Amino acid sequence: MKKQMRSMTAITWLLIISIMGTWLLSMISLTVVTAQEIYDRLYDKSEEFPRYVNLCSHFGEYYEKNSFQYGQQRERPDLIEYNMLKAISMNTGKQISSNDHYAYSGDEYERRKLIRDTYYPMETAVLFYDKEWNLLHSTDDDVLFFHYYTKEEWEAGADCTAGQNYGWIDLKKEPEEGIYDLFRDKEEGTGPLHMEYPIIRVTGTIEGNEIKPVSFHYVTRDEVRNVVESTDQFSNGNGGYSYSTSEVDRTGKLNWITLYDNRGEKTEQNLATYYIEMAENWTLKEKSFRYNGAEYESLVKYTKQLPLSRQQEPFYYQNIYQDASKYKLNELMMFSAVSYGDYGEGEGTEYIMVTATRSNPIACAFDALRNIYLLTGIAMICFLLWARNSIKERLIQPVNKAIHTMENGWKTLYLTNGTSGMWKETAEVCENVKSEIDYRRMKENETARLEKALNYAQTAEENRRKMTSAIAHELKTPIAIIHSYAEGLKEHIAEDKRDQYVEVILSETERIDGMVLEMLDLSRLEAGKIKLSRDEFSMKELTESVFAKLERAAKAKNLKISFEIPDLFIVIADENRIGQVIENFATNAIKYTKPGGKVDVQIWKERSKTVFAIENESEPLSDQALSKVWETFYRADESRQGTGTGLGLAIAKNIVELHGGQCFVRNTKGGVEFKFRI
Repeated sequence: MKKQMRSMTAITWLLIISIMGTWLLSMISLTVVTAQEIYDRLYDKSEEFPRYVNLCSHFGEYYEKNSFQYGQQRERPDLIEYNMLKAISMNTGKQISSNDHYAYSGDEYERRKLIRDTYYPMETAVLFYDKEWNLLHSTDDDVLFFHYYTKEEWEAGADCTAGQNYGWIDLKKEPEEGIYDLFRDKEEGTGPLHMEYPIIRVTGTIEGNEIKPVSFHYVTRDEVRNVVESTDQFSNGNGGYSYSTSEVDRTGKLNWITLYDNRGEKTEQNLATYYIEMAENWTLKEKSFRYNGAEYESLVKYTKQLPLSRQQEPFYYQNIYQDASKYKLNELMMFSAVSYGDYGEGEGTEYIMVTATRSNPIACAFDALRNIYLLTGIAMICFLLWARNSIKERLIQPVNKAIHTMENGWKTLYLTNGTSGMWKETAEVCENVKSEIDYRRMKENETARLEKALNYAQTAEENRRKMTSAIAHELKTPIAIIHSYAEGLKEHIAEDKRDQYVEVILSETERIDGMVLEMLDLSRLEAGKIKLSRDEFSMKELTESVFAKLERAAKAKNLKISFEIPDLFIVIADENRIGQVIENFATNAIKYTKPGGKVDVQIWKERSKTVFAIENESEPLSDQALSKVWETFYRADESRQGTGTGLGLAIAKNIVELHGGQCFVRNTKGGVEFKFRI
């Protein structure tokens, strides 16, 4: 037979599929909607990106006749190249904020949360070409660009905040690996160099605007401040200081740190020294990606290998790599190009700027919705567990308990909170099961009552027959003796023994009378018609008085009787009836103890009850005798046959039970012990 799935397992899986499925569909829908919104923003910013790079480079102003910078591209080619590098550094490692502002320049804008306080990363690439499409600079350059002073300007006490010349150093051409790490910006995107813009002194040659160092020294801003503060030369009298770095250097107190010095290896006579106060750098964090089955290290490297466009000039913000662009939620890639030239004067293109942007709106949506996923996921799990627990408590467990009740013979249906917390159908099932249990219990109680009444009637009838038989048996002997001796008297047989016959007849008549009285006493005890008195007496004194009556019988058998009874052992009970019990126990013990034997009597407290025990040396009783010793007219065997009525122990047991106590009998190592507890 195929194994059936348990209801709780099936419900758990259904809840997981339904609730988690609903949550997943909701999150997918929310992610797609959010990704579309982010896509729209990233698309707009990607289109704006080349215009902003153009703004940062000032190239448009150099070629606009109405601009005060018009024509500077011819006068200051070093400034043109500096602005290229500046524009690249300002647009490396860009990201879109969650508000409508685009942090192009790295300025801090007030953040307005979309879903969570986040930025949307957008990989950017900027490349500058000359009119022959020779690459000049790009985002993956590793350069130090700056304003600088010549040695003559420095020694003349240049007092401006930055030099009037512009240049750059290629950090990839380092004498030893890692030697320029001190001057690289390790943060993603642009930012201040380490040591708060160190002052640099470089000796070397210059080609175009590139300085090729032979020796490299630097001093930190802290060092400059320490020298300024250690002398009164630069104090302005108002608690402040007035100085230029070149003036501080002329004091000879600056400790220039040598990074490397290879001047001894150079024989060129055109070496020059340059001083740099505001050097800048950027570090590109390359992010590899796959496109058309190929792996590319970064966007700028991918852009470099795209075929150059030789289209009609001039062109402004045109997508010259249309085939390479992508417009998908998981990949948004746009390319644009601008050509620069003084076209109004009939001159051709001088520079070309190419920009590229790449972003992943889906990944941005995942990041933006991270808290939503977490909070709704926790809420979903809590709801799932609550629903499962509710179904388990209100449906499955009550039904299981009803099933177990049926399997276990319709016993009690155990429900801790009743049916108030259950659902209607479950409560009806439990109520019906309860009704069935009550109905069956009523039937069982009625059946048990009838069986008990029947058993009682049968037992009573059996006891009546036994009692009749026992009475007849007990009365037969004394009646036969009386009859025999009475006939002897009637026939005048043995006239000399007439008095003896009369004594025997009287003795047997008294025996019959005592038996009848005890039977009447037992009958009243069993019927509960005896009223007990409430006496306060000493158990020790009562016991000793009983054994005083039996002293002659004990001495006749040479018995040793020992007592272990605390002094002043006071109890509250019916003194006469308790004395009757003790006398029956004592008489029975003396009667069946071997001649020269021992009888031990003990009384003690057991919690709030009083215990009386008497042990005599004799043969042990059989199991059958132990179970029937309290029955009327019962004697274990013929060897124990005596002159008693056989009712003493039965009467004693009824008296003890009327006092709310119990009687016990057991075999010991040396004999038999009778005990009662009240």
